[in-house]
Amino acid sequence: MPAESTSLLEENNEVTFRNVARTSNLRANIFLFESLAVTMLYLYLIYGWKFAASSGQAHVLAAFGIIYMIRLNVMSRWLLLPRELAMEELTVVMLLWLPAIMGSFVALAQQDSSNSLMVLISAVILYSLGSYWNTYSEWRRKIWKQDPANQGRCYTLGLFSWSRNINYFGDTVLFAGWAVATANIKNAWVPLVMGLSFYFVHIPDKEKYLAKRYAQDWTAYQTQTPYAFIPFVC
Repeated sequence: MPAESTSLLEENNEVTFRNVARTSNLRANIFLFESLAVTMLYLYLIYGWKFAASSGQAHVLAAFGIIYMIRLNVMSRWLLLPRELAMEELTVVMLLWLPAIMGSFVALAQQDSSNSLMVLISAVILYSLGSYWNTYSEWRRKIWKQDPANQGRCYTLGLFSWSRNINYFGDTVLFAGWAVATANIKNAWVPLVMGLSFYFVHIPDKEKYLAKRYAQDWTAYQTQTPYAFIPFVC
């Protein structure tokens, strides 16, 4: 799910999901309910349909789903305040995009015990790194933004000095690890589509907004950190 710092200021009277203030927890509560429903269905597919017997692969896939949904709700309820959740996040993301991904991970999972340990170790490493890059970068930015001296300024430190969208890169790596846990190369479509959509759609849109919002910082930030997505690459 896309996640970035927000502003309650409107630039050129343009209203986007990034500058709409949260007035209640109604959407956050709907998001939580949807998350629980999707997670329960995901767990049922794992333990009640795909995997006839309990296995390490099943447990890893289940843990990845539970951890991701918990992290998503923590971020949407606390780390993204004060912006409101967009309708796209409540509908397209939670009711279509994530169920399609998680359904693919379960349906296409291959139960291969010959190399399962190495596959699962690799998956856990990628998933953990991706989660760290996404969540820690957002958390450090939120702390920095809470300092009144930093109001109205663009956060360019920490992991965001590696890439201007390290959070998006982290999400892509996280889902790459999740796909690896399925032991089926066909599920590579998930991080591939996600990475391409971030790089060609979400990042240009987000950075167009940030260039206006942080006009005094943006040019210097692009010079300091020329990598929009993958650290030290592009």
